[in-house]
Amino acid sequence: MKIYFPNLNNINEWTEWHLTYNGWEKGTQKREDNPQLIKVEPPDNRVLTCRYHENITINSTWLQKHIIEIWRDSDCERIDELLENFAGCPESL
Repeated sequence: MKIYFPNLNNINEWTEWHLTYNGWEKGTQKREDNPQLIKVEPPDNRVLTCRYHENITINSTWLQKHIIEIWRDSDCERIDELLENFAGCPESL
């Protein structure tokens, strides 16, 4: 029995997370099993947007996880307050 996993040499999936006054909201996503982005417009009341990545490359046998910040409002004090209330970017696809 053969099991097929598409492009196992490079798996790169990610989800954008938007920090709002109500907490973290899931945004746009990229999945290996879907060639198109699952596009979600950012909420109007966001103050911070991060992208959580999970990837495996041909050079690594370990799942690599990382978070990058892709957008930030200028109100740093409010962002700090909300991060204190809701913690950091979710580490979840």
